[in-house]
This record gives sequence, C-alpha cells and structure tokens, in this order.
Amino acid sequence: MSLEKMIDELYELSKKAIASGIHVSFEIGLAGYPCRVWVEEPSESKMTTYDIYREEVMMKESVKNYEAARAHLTQLVKENGS
Repeated sequence: MSLEKMIDELYELSKKAIASGIHVSFEIGLAGYPCRVWVEEPSESKMTTYDIYREEVMMKESVKNYEAARAHLTQLVKENGS
C-alpha cells in the first residue's frame, strides 16, 4: 500500500472516530513524518501516538504503525456505534 493510501485511510477512520465522540488528533506535514495520529481512549486519560514516516528505511515501522492505528480506530468506532 502506498504512503498516500495509508494516510487517506487513517484520515477517514479518524473522521469517523471523531464523529462518534472519540478524541483523535490527525496531523499531516511535509517534513519529518508526513502523518501522526493521536488517539485518546474514552475510558482512560491515555493518548496513543502513531507515526507514519516518509523515509524508505522507516517503511517497515510505518506499516506497523499504520496497521496498529487502523485496528485501534476501527475498534473504537465499532465500540461507539458508528
């Protein structure tokens, strides 16, 4: 999956999570990491951060973070009825 598709999918999931009342921050940028997603657990005061990197050497980590963020957001959206 391309970097752009990963970011687009996480953005769409973030919008769904926000619409269901979950605190999510989504940041995209040009330098450093092109995407960062912060997810706050509704029942806890804990933020989980997922970074997606542009550099090829970091792609393995980016895919791991993308998959974890996607699973986390999907689970929260299902739990909150959206």
